[in-house]
Parts: sequence; C-alpha cells; structure tokens
Amino acid sequence: VDMLRAPLGLLAAASAVRRLSTGRISAACTNVNAEGQDLGEIFELYSPPSSLTAPLSMPPTELGVQKPRGQVHADGDWHRSVHVWLSTSDGRLLLQRRSQYKDTHPGMWDVSCAGHITAGDDSLTTARKELEEELGLVIDETTLRRALVCTLPSCARGATARHGPFLCNELQDVYLLQRPAEQLEVGSLSLEAGEVEATELVDAHEVLRAWEQAEPTFVPRQPHYVHALRQALRL
Repeated sequence: VDMLRAPLGLLAAASAVRRLSTGRISAACTNVNAEGQDLGEIFELYSPPSSLTAPLSMPPTELGVQKPRGQVHADGDWHRSVHVWLSTSDGRLLLQRRSQYKDTHPGMWDVSCAGHITAGDDSLTTARKELEEELGLVIDETTLRRALVCTLPSCARGATARHGPFLCNELQDVYLLQRPAEQLEVGSLSLEAGEVEATELVDAHEVLRAWEQAEPTFVPRQPHYVHALRQALRL
C-alpha cells in the first residue's frame, strides 16, 4: 500500500474496511505541473501573535513590509492564509492531497481548500478564489462570511527534497462550510493541476483522531487547531 496515498493508512484495518463499506468518496487529478506554487507571489508580513496556542482576539497587525513567498517560508515571517473546511450532513470532511511539488508538506493530506492571502487581497476574496481554483466550487462571499470560525496561529517547520528547509508561521482564517455531498463527489470537483492531487471524504471523527495519533500521511495540526475544529463541528 502506498502510504502517502492512503489518508488513514496507519489506522486499524477494520476502520478502513468500514469506511469503504459506507461509501468513501475520492477524486484524483493526474495532470500535475512542475511548480505547485509561485514562489515569487508577494505576501504582507504581520506581527507575531500574542499567543501561539489560542485564537486571535484582534485582527492581525500589518508591519508594512512585503516579501516573496520563497523568502517568507525560508525566514519564518508571519503571514496570512485561509483554511476552508467542507463538510457533509452525514459528518464527513473533504480532504485534499497536496501536490508532490508543494514547498511545504508535499503529497500529504490536508484541509479541503487552503491558500495564502497575497498582498492586496483579503480573507474572503482569497477563500472564494481558492475554492474555485482548487476545487471548481463557486461560493459567494456572503456565505463564506457566515462560515468563518476564527483565526489561528500556526508554526510549522520541515524540509522538502525539492525546495529545502521551510519555517512556515501563519495566521490562518479557518472556515467551516457544509455542502451537499453530491457537490463533493467524484466528477463534481475540478481539481487544480499542480496544487491538488486528489480529494477524499472521510468521517470527521477519523480526521481528528488521525491528527491526535500523529498519522504521518496528514499535514500535522497543533492541538489548539484540532480543538477549534472539533468545537466548530460540535463533536
């Protein structure tokens, strides 16, 4: 079994069989380009948050400085991103497998849709744009505004064979949006080449458990992130 292509590969085999029997849904993108991102896209830089383990109580503070993505991830500057979680009425979350060419956590399973907020853009515009670009979903900003959960700090360190070491310090606007399951099924999503390799609907309890058990095929998420999503899901 290719562990990078099985989101819950290290969980019990019985659980995997149960998921298959209850209709696990996945989609794949085979046309992957050689970039995965634009390392020259420009980000606004922000002051570090007052707490690294709690949602922000105030809007992030701009420093009035801009830098390209490649330098930001090399230097560990604080910048902003959006995380849009898509759920179904039967308690599943849509996961995406990141492109193998990404500069952070390539080939790993992650949030339904995510993207950095580039200089000059705002959170809602970015969330709407990323949903359409990565998944082919068109969702208006009014709906997204109601789906905002909170802004969370995130610190991630690692290295990739293609891009080298990274230190990614993000202020992540987390959204949770329920959609009809048929909108997230095979054939309904249009995955962006170079960004997303596949998607899969997985029971939300299993997603949370995978983080808690440090499942190696998942992008790691810190306890305060898992807690915030669990609360938003009311689990």
